[in-house]
Amino acid sequence: MRFLLLLVAFFIATTMNADPKDGVVIPLNPIITTSGNGGEPRSPILVPVLYLDGYTLTAGNGTLGSTIQLLDEDGTVVYSTFVYIEGDIYLPTTLSGTYAIRIKRGSQTFEGTISL
Repeated sequence: MRFLLLLVAFFIATTMNADPKDGVVIPLNPIITTSGNGGEPRSPILVPVLYLDGYTLTAGNGTLGSTIQLLDEDGTVVYSTFVYIEGDIYLPTTLSGTYAIRIKRGSQTFEGTISL
């Protein structure tokens, strides 16, 4: 009976974080900067999860409290938003082309590329 209960708890825990969206996961790379203490982080870095479906950007795990920026080829910020709640962010339809996407969360920065 305990095994069955444990199995059900495991199933619920693993499926609660599943995202049913049809978007494409945006691969993000952490940008490592040297900190004042000169040491390596003691725990693994939680890389934010973003999905892109057309002009809808879905902020998933690890994005709460972060700033998301889109930068053009010159490095100019063309769009910026703060993530108050994980969910859908509707990008302006006037944007088209390839953009660098930058996520800043505290002292951590992550970068990737998206095409609209």
